[in-house]
Amino acid sequence: MVRIQQSLYWASTLVRLTSAFLVNPPGAAIPGATSRCSKWVQDAYLLSCDKITNAFGMTKDQFKEWNPSVGDTGADCQMIQGLYYCVEVDFHPLTLTSTSTTTTSTSTSTSTTEKPQHSPTQAGMAPDCDDFYLVSHGDTCAAVESKYHISAADFLRWNPAIGAGKSSCRCNCTGLWLGYYVCIHVPGAATTIQSPATTTTTTPSNGITTPQPTQPGMVNDCDRFVFIKPGDNCGAVASAAGISLTDFILWNPNAGSTCSGLWANSYACVHLIPSLTLATRYGDGCAGAVQSTEEFPPSGAGHCVNTDCKVTSLDISAKGTCPDGEVRISYWEQANCQGKWFGYGYASRGQCRTLWSGGWGFKSLYIACEPKDRDCVSQETCTIDPLPNSNIC
Repeated sequence: MVRIQQSLYWASTLVRLTSAFLVNPPGAAIPGATSRCSKWVQDAYLLSCDKITNAFGMTKDQFKEWNPSVGDTGADCQMIQGLYYCVEVDFHPLTLTSTSTTTTSTSTSTSTTEKPQHSPTQAGMAPDCDDFYLVSHGDTCAAVESKYHISAADFLRWNPAIGAGKSSCRCNCTGLWLGYYVCIHVPGAATTIQSPATTTTTTPSNGITTPQPTQPGMVNDCDRFVFIKPGDNCGAVASAAGISLTDFILWNPNAGSTCSGLWANSYACVHLIPSLTLATRYGDGCAGAVQSTEEFPPSGAGHCVNTDCKVTSLDISAKGTCPDGEVRISYWEQANCQGKWFGYGYASRGQCRTLWSGGWGFKSLYIACEPKDRDCVSQETCTIDPLPNSNIC
């Protein structure tokens, strides 16, 4: 739970950089990572600072120097799940050097051995492997194969343990271990460059063209999408889209609170169709200059729009979910919907609505999506203030 809370904290502050490092990480980097970074690893369950420093042949001090934020939580070396950490700078892999000294009466000999760069690995991995991948949380065999353009047969042959002892199949990838390296190439192996998956689109009743495939369980009224790549995480995607992590999970519920159900190579929703959008204009027939643009949430909730005596018509977009005739317009004497109230008017999406009094009898509007039979005038629970004898503006 602590790690999840920390992830939510950092997700709100991350800015994904596109050219700040020698090699950009595939997702969100830990804040403050060195700009000299040339290799990254994503934190996941069961990983730790010690496991990463041991696997990449670095000291803990070097790891902290390249990723200074690992100490910001108050712990000695605390990482945040889903973020990427620097494990190499300037394209120079590190090695650990151990020195053994044997003393005789005549000589001292010193030997240096290089620690293997990719550990731990699973049993049976191809001994001549020359390229490796560190398995992260949420990885699948299919995702790794797609990312590195290798066939399922080759991946299984080079990593027989992923088939849980079955030599003829990978058995739903049940043997792919988190935090272990797998082989993704051997000398002389040909890679199969697969053509990108065909992306289709559908146009539902809401009129929005939806790319396919989408996240399972994604909401229907979505009008903005992002393609999820292998290695993406919910926090980074939400941050890049300018939305909260809560909204992202709400609109893509199968991703789950820990993002373990986020599907790669499919589209996720990052914005909902508003109930209505409109532009306020200074000129009859929606021909004048735009004073403001307004968007209202899918719930239909409204808000106050100050007109400053410069709005005479509403240019209401056809896009939205508000039913015909339910764009409710309330006229208020003063700014911020204060003072006397002069009643309601109604309009529809896709309409240019000329405002009462030509815009001279009020200073603000309260606009919402609500049916006429629910307003207080229709229900006889309120009284409209007398109309002014002269212009207010």
